[in-house]
Amino acid sequence: MKIAGIIVEYNPLHNGHLHHIMETRRLSECDCLIAVMSGNFTQRGEPAIYDKFLRTKMALYNHVDLVVEIPYILTVQNADVFAYASVDLLNHLGVDEIYFGSESGDVKLLEELSEVIVSDEYNLAIKKYLKDGDSYPTASNNAMNDIYPNTEYSKPNNILGIQYLISRNKINKNIKIKTIKRIYNDYHDTLLNNSHIQSASAIRKLIKDDDFDNYPYKEFIPENVFELIKDKAYNDIELFYNELKYRLNSVKKDELSQILSIDEGIESWFIKHRDFPNVEFLINSLLTRRYTNSKIKRSLMHILLNTKKSELTTFDVPYVRVLGMNNKGRSHLSNIKKEIKVPLITNVSSNIHPYLELDLLTSRIYSLGDSSDLMKEELKPVIFLRFD
Repeated sequence: MKIAGIIVEYNPLHNGHLHHIMETRRLSECDCLIAVMSGNFTQRGEPAIYDKFLRTKMALYNHVDLVVEIPYILTVQNADVFAYASVDLLNHLGVDEIYFGSESGDVKLLEELSEVIVSDEYNLAIKKYLKDGDSYPTASNNAMNDIYPNTEYSKPNNILGIQYLISRNKINKNIKIKTIKRIYNDYHDTLLNNSHIQSASAIRKLIKDDDFDNYPYKEFIPENVFELIKDKAYNDIELFYNELKYRLNSVKKDELSQILSIDEGIESWFIKHRDFPNVEFLINSLLTRRYTNSKIKRSLMHILLNTKKSELTTFDVPYVRVLGMNNKGRSHLSNIKKEIKVPLITNVSSNIHPYLELDLLTSRIYSLGDSSDLMKEELKPVIFLRFD
């Protein structure tokens, strides 16, 4: 069997994602397509607009055969950690090829850039810029331009693609990495004219601005996704205002310093800004040359969940948690279950790994935002889509 893998968030799944799925299936000619997906919180540090179980259904309804969850503690991280965990999961699941979307569409160029990143010259240059007070993304971009001037390195999907390549080289060089050029590269809230493909951020804005009557986002998502979400309440970081306000006003400085992602004295900066009228105001107040939007949001999510640095015990994925599958996905798991070197989890039970305990906590906290009860979903059997 030919097995292909993709790394996704589907926040929400839109027409651009469907293009990626169908191109992956066409180019790979795979018998089984596996998606490793972030859970209730995204890599950039926000609650996903819809929970992981609903997003799993989106994937299965749109030609994905198996959906597996990336643990929260390895998801809400810098690109290198997120990429490593994603590739590690796909390696455990026996993929032959990984396909990712990129702005460049040129995997050879991204391979060249990945070689620069692991060089001593690059590491020396980035340390210099960090010492000068730049944020890590700015320091990284400046270091790259010193060594290998180009216009592609700083683009979001290219950055992730480079990290997938680096991770593949560490984990299993036999896995082939391929890229599909994004049809449109706009990441802002602005809608593109005369296009049925829009950015996820633009679609999220349409969903949040809608009154559950006009559905202005309908043409930009598959029909089956629209049917899943048209009357569904969405989640948003602002819905956690009270919880974040309480956490920042009750935690002590030394306790805050023990939280994952809280480093370089940033705990004092958070405490200084703990009186805020809304979460967006807080984020904007915390932004500096050193601390980026994603850094602030990831830190806030770890504060919200009280995720300690001591809880991050390994960057290797310690288990495979299945969220959903169809006939092909189930058949593939049956074929490889004796070869998987980590536990395969299809039912949540006692004596589970601390990372999975944390994933269950994310469901309880996430439910505070959209008033759902995700713990009931956590304890149900794996989502299974049967087809003839």
